[in-house]
Amino acid sequence: REMDGGCHHIGTTRMSDDPRTGVVDRDCRVHGLSNLYIAGSSVFPTGGYANPTMTIVALAHRLADHLQAKLAG
Repeated sequence: REMDGGCHHIGTTRMSDDPRTGVVDRDCRVHGLSNLYIAGSSVFPTGGYANPTMTIVALAHRLADHLQAKLAG
């Protein structure tokens, strides 16, 4: 099957609650691993029409808050 969209990493570690359909969960944690997180556009389900920078920054901030809360216990 041919793939369109160019050579971009968006969607290569797709976010999903189900490990059968994605690589990371809603907290950007890799399914099956307790201490590996991915923050970036690769967790997007697909590429969009707009620059993804602000969404990537928002995901990174959200992940930082999650990890800070987790470390605080």
